[in-house]
Amino acid sequence: MLSILALTVPSIEEPPSKRTKVNQAKNRGNVKSILFKRFHGCLSELPTMPLDVLYEIFVHLSPADLLSLGRVSKAFRFVLMSRQSSFLWNASLYNFGAPPCPQDMCPPAWSHLLFGSTNCNSCGAPRVTKILFSLRRRNAKSVNHPSRTLCVKHWWDEDVQAFKDELHAHERADQVPDCVLPNTTATTTEFLEEKKKLVVDNQEGSKLTSILACRQCLAWEKARETERNNVLSDAREKRFNYIKTKFPSPYYLEADVKILRLHREVRTSKPITDRACRTNPPSSVNDARHQRLMREGGEAYHQRWNVLVTHYGDFLKTLPPLHLALGPTAVEFLSESQALADAVAFGSDHESPQLIAQISEAIGRLELEIETEKQKRANLLRSLLPRGNVPEYATDEEALGLATSIYECSDCHLSASGLHMLAHQCDRAQKLKGFSPQLSVLGRAAVEELLQRLGLGRETTALELDRRNDRFICLGCPRASFIQNGVDVLGRCVRDWRSCIAHAIGAKKERWHVDEPIWSLVRTTETVPISGDEYSSYHAFACLHCPIRIDPASGDVQWFRNVSTVKEHVRTVHWRNRPMEGEDFYYNVGTTRSGCRSLLAMAK
Repeated sequence: MLSILALTVPSIEEPPSKRTKVNQAKNRGNVKSILFKRFHGCLSELPTMPLDVLYEIFVHLSPADLLSLGRVSKAFRFVLMSRQSSFLWNASLYNFGAPPCPQDMCPPAWSHLLFGSTNCNSCGAPRVTKILFSLRRRNAKSVNHPSRTLCVKHWWDEDVQAFKDELHAHERADQVPDCVLPNTTATTTEFLEEKKKLVVDNQEGSKLTSILACRQCLAWEKARETERNNVLSDAREKRFNYIKTKFPSPYYLEADVKILRLHREVRTSKPITDRACRTNPPSSVNDARHQRLMREGGEAYHQRWNVLVTHYGDFLKTLPPLHLALGPTAVEFLSESQALADAVAFGSDHESPQLIAQISEAIGRLELEIETEKQKRANLLRSLLPRGNVPEYATDEEALGLATSIYECSDCHLSASGLHMLAHQCDRAQKLKGFSPQLSVLGRAAVEELLQRLGLGRETTALELDRRNDRFICLGCPRASFIQNGVDVLGRCVRDWRSCIAHAIGAKKERWHVDEPIWSLVRTTETVPISGDEYSSYHAFACLHCPIRIDPASGDVQWFRNVSTVKEHVRTVHWRNRPMEGEDFYYNVGTTRSGCRSLLAMAK
């Protein structure tokens, strides 16, 4: 019976031991390190190779490559920065025609001076190409430091460490009576005097060859600069010839295209790509061609150009302000249509129906392009706004007209309000007519703080803040002195709300700005005017009661110089005693409106 029960009862086995649970959050950060340990590069075993093989490889490298290689890992630094590897540096300097290393510097330090960083050794200013070989350093022109008259000496780390060990041994021997050091009978004082005499002898000996060495270094530097300029000139010439092929000869002449030599895509030494022609704005070439035809085209070209300007000007007068900011100039409009440009340049009769039909057809296409581009930009800008801050029933212009709608161009880093960013034409775009905005978090936070100071809500528009014309000061900025009638007035800069945004964004880049900007509202009685005029350099104001003015010679829009000029025009011509922006005049959103800065100062 027991045997039967034993057969029917299943055997009980011990469960397997459980694995220790590991915190996944802790291992999640080590995934990158695990991948790096798992996958090695093709040259990962290079530091483990024999020294004689490494020396055969390193001897063919330039001094700049040796400097970069010494910063790769501790293993390479131990090999290259050792005194045993000095022959590598000397051979590299000799192979690349560099001056030999002087006796008062180690080869790595000499190579770093010639081929390393170009920052100033005193103030850190970048791109200092001038080397003061007598001082063994790079100094900017603005540096006035005692280091200009002192020569900095460089020594091997092994020599410095050996000197420290010997000095410590002498000091310990002086503390123990009747203690004699091996291989020397000199005391600590005698040891120091011997080392000082050795340093002085080395310096006196180096003075005899310093003049010749400096002359040799200066000749090498001049030859290297000449070679660098020749290489850059050849690269510029190749890029210019490549870009010049994009402008055909029958339509453009050499005098029209030569202005491209001043463009940044030609002056650089980068490899030639198709982007060099895509990013090049043809407006400069077309302007030069138009000016040449105005001089050489005769009366017939002037008549055809006047017909084009008349029809295009009538079209611009029908556009609303926002579409007007997106519209091209007359020369750009002409260059966008090859057939129209040929008809204006080489046509016969300025009253021919064919010319009028071509102008009307080009204007019709342009009107559709402006509307499409405006809607495309508005959709992109609105999609960047946080959800919930803008009502869904609001139009694109209402959403972008809010004061909190602050954007920044990713290419030129220009900060602007929504409507100004909508009409922004970036000259540093990666693509031709590219548009890549992003929401400015710092600018938006600055506007919200200003609205809180004023007691206004988020629904406040940029136009309302422009009408209020409130003034603020930043309490985080130090006081400064302003000249008022020949007398220094101590105070702070007073800014409008647009200038406050620019100041808040650039506050982190200014070293003297200690903390975040703290804004305070300023009354008019607390300020005194100083020299300057608000928006004096901007020709961007226009009257809403009369059509825009077109220059008959160039076909461009003639804007009022500043707000005072347009207000005076509204008062005298349209009899409006209190002109108001948005009702009587407007600002061209196609022009940057950075705000009023440093026009007022605190009186006390």
